[in-house]
Amino acid sequence: MEPATRLGVRRMKVLFDTRRIQKLGRVSLSEQLLRNAGLHEGDQVDLYFDAATKRIIIEPAAQSNEQAASEKSASGRKG
Repeated sequence: MEPATRLGVRRMKVLFDTRRIQKLGRVSLSEQLLRNAGLHEGDQVDLYFDAATKRIIIEPAAQSNEQAASEKSASGRKG
């Protein structure tokens, strides 16, 4: 494991799997990786490219509080 820093915060990088890039540039993410990241089918993510390190970064999309609240009430979820 290699420590990575971002804005002065140390983070641990963990290799979950190695995947092949599919047609149309698709890469499937394992259920375990999504679960550990707190992501579910249908969630939106932001994609970033760090030109200095040539790394692709996937983060949960930022939502406004109003949008998140309306989606939770529409789905019947609480929290």
